[in-house]
Amino acid sequence: MNRVALFANINVGFDALRVHPLRTMLSVLGIIIGSASLVATMSVSDGMMAFARGQIEQRTSVQVLTIDSRTTDYKSGQWVTIPDYPVFTLADADDARRALGEAASVTVSLSGGTTARYRGVTQRVRALLGTADLPSFVEIDLAAGRFFSVVEAARNSPVVVLNYALARELNAGRDPLTIVDKQVEIGGRVCRVIGVLARDAFEETRNPDFTIYAPIRSANAILDPPAAGRFTPTIQLKAASVENVKALHAATVDWLAGRYVRWQDRIRVRVGLEQLQQVEQAIFLAKLFISALVGISLLVGGIGIMNVLLSSVTERTREIGIRKAVGATQWDIRSQFLAESVAIAGLGTGIGLVTGLVLAAAVTAVFRFFVGAPVYAVLTVKTVLVSMVSSSIVGLVFGTYPARRAAQLSPITAIAHE
Repeated sequence: MNRVALFANINVGFDALRVHPLRTMLSVLGIIIGSASLVATMSVSDGMMAFARGQIEQRTSVQVLTIDSRTTDYKSGQWVTIPDYPVFTLADADDARRALGEAASVTVSLSGGTTARYRGVTQRVRALLGTADLPSFVEIDLAAGRFFSVVEAARNSPVVVLNYALARELNAGRDPLTIVDKQVEIGGRVCRVIGVLARDAFEETRNPDFTIYAPIRSANAILDPPAAGRFTPTIQLKAASVENVKALHAATVDWLAGRYVRWQDRIRVRVGLEQLQQVEQAIFLAKLFISALVGISLLVGGIGIMNVLLSSVTERTREIGIRKAVGATQWDIRSQFLAESVAIAGLGTGIGLVTGLVLAAAVTAVFRFFVGAPVYAVLTVKTVLVSMVSSSIVGLVFGTYPARRAAQLSPITAIAHE
């Protein structure tokens, strides 16, 4: 069939829709409901997924891989010291940053105990040392001041960040935040306080956690001497997203294999695989649930199209017979009704897209108002394409049977139909 005939048949289909506006509106209504449900559920779910991912990235270690040295090994029922375990340095972290493109952030961290002194108050504290990338791995919510910079970390500047509990303890009787810019003795070194963390809502007041954060180059100056005779820093890698964790783990294993002999005996790579699997399972179940809702809503819309077109075939049987009598082929009749079906689906998709976006915005506004969660509707190109393609497929699939039934009518029987 040539292009002119195809467009002529499509025009006939659209003319039929214009002639019966009420029937067209009722058939479009089903697709509007289905398409709006699709857009609304996908937009809300994308917004919820974005919110959930943000929470996962900020508050869990799912995206973090930890590379640490094996200092002991369990053999023959007892723990044996490993004498040749590697000691990671900043140079190792730089090499990992260059070699592992999957990593968004890399840091070298070291924890230990030390003593903090200020205005006659002495307190044992836990020290967490690292590079300037440390806030990417540890939740750092500053109430005052700032975190140390790349330059300060590289120059081993005498700076320190305190958590709120320690600032309150050292600065007793005063506002804890006023300790910023004051000189505090950490271990055997005088350091300037450049930041104080926000108060922990879940702080255990009877047994508070006193913590400081400082550049890792200051380890020898402020930490208690290690029992093993040397510090054993840890390299931490953070994947760009949850989906990249497995790829980063594989790349890390290859990097270690090329850098260290018998690395499995001396190095341990840890990743929150169980947490990662739980997150992936939750995301997969959410997608299945959304797909089920979308399938049901589109099915309802498709059935509505088929019912309306079957009714149209019955009403226009005489018209079909006349068209076939003057030379219209089965394909001409079939393309006419398929054009009607796709036009109904297309019109419903356009209206449903706008309606679904409005519904999604309203639903997420309710979430923000009643729950306080910063969830917003997210309309992506993928959502628009899925809505258009799925609605077109529904129009074609559910319009095929009425179109075939119309095309197979006998011209004589159709003309004689009352």
